[in-house]
Amino acid sequence: MSAAGLRDFPTSRRPLPQIFDRLVVILAFQAHLFSIVLIVQSLRDYRSVPACLLLWLVSAAVPLACVVAGRRAGGVLSSKALLTATALLLVVDVALPALVPSADRAGSAMWNWGAIGVTLLTFAIFRPARDVLVLAAGHGLIAVAVTATALGQPGVNAFSLLVVANAAVIPALAAAQYLNLYVRAVRLRDRAVTTRRQIETRNAASHAVQEDAAHRLQALQAEVIPLLADVATRRADPGDPQVARTARRLSSALRAELVEGRSGSWLLPSSPSAASGGGPGERWPGIVALDPSRLLGRLRDTDRAALIALLDMLRTHSGWQRVSVALAPGGGHNRGNDHPGAEPSAGPPTVTLTVVAQGPPATAASHDAEVIAAASRLDAEVEVESSTVLVAEARLALAPPSLIVEPDGPHELT
Repeated sequence: MSAAGLRDFPTSRRPLPQIFDRLVVILAFQAHLFSIVLIVQSLRDYRSVPACLLLWLVSAAVPLACVVAGRRAGGVLSSKALLTATALLLVVDVALPALVPSADRAGSAMWNWGAIGVTLLTFAIFRPARDVLVLAAGHGLIAVAVTATALGQPGVNAFSLLVVANAAVIPALAAAQYLNLYVRAVRLRDRAVTTRRQIETRNAASHAVQEDAAHRLQALQAEVIPLLADVATRRADPGDPQVARTARRLSSALRAELVEGRSGSWLLPSSPSAASGGGPGERWPGIVALDPSRLLGRLRDTDRAALIALLDMLRTHSGWQRVSVALAPGGGHNRGNDHPGAEPSAGPPTVTLTVVAQGPPATAASHDAEVIAAASRLDAEVEVESSTVLVAEARLALAPPSLIVEPDGPHELT
């Protein structure tokens, strides 16, 4: 194996937890301790015991050195370090059989097959599985070839070759498979945690908005009801200019609150640019919702989040004159299941969602990759009916009634 045949693992790779380093060192240490027992039992089989012990020290030092080098490099074992470690282990594999007579090469004197097989676990932490499997295969071939030279000796047969091959290869194979499963589990856990945080954030924002809307209505109620009571009991004259001005102010504020609750614009998070009042989003007109059947509350969480994302992407384009969201009951099944020649099948009720944005940015927004990506989450296509009208339409499945949580706020748009 040459340096040109190896490719450094990306340095951005996140290193595995420290527990894997300790696990490798412990397993390699245990394997080499057992090797000491085998060496003591086979002292008579070695041509030079000091040379055997020197090879043992080299083999024992490789896993520890690889762990140290990998951690210093940010969780990556470079190709140069891998080749150096491989060369040292190859020296052990080739030199030890030279110290043992051919008649004893299938016995306990060959401690290196299992010890180096466990040592290859080190590479499974810092290198791709491809490298580990190649090294394990090479180690196994050397083990079988050396053991084959003892065929014909008492107790040495084909089963002995199988045992030696397993000792040399199985630890590396098990390590590669285990780490692959571990990485998958970590990714699934991260994805679940991210989804949970998004849901919790959305629920917290919705709850805060409901409380804010309730407080604003209560403040208006504290002014409107006394004014109406005074007019009803004739303690206040509707023709009085002061009373008329107060009534106009309160009616305008109440109308704004009802329109905001009806449009659901409070449900949509403000983009950073809109919040700062500058740049894109500065002239955002708000959302007008047309939802006579009150279907918004029955959308699934993923569809609701996708709708919010689409509207927020439209928000980044300034100059809209009107943005509306219409929801109407739709028959049949959702668009994701439609295909030519299919028979109508019973399924969850659906809703037709239509987003219409009117204004000069329509053409530019229809070519915006972020707007298109956000619409694709709803399985909707962005179309431009004219130079100033952008339309996105989708057929969505409604959540089962048992999963719907009725809002308790007076301005929840459902």
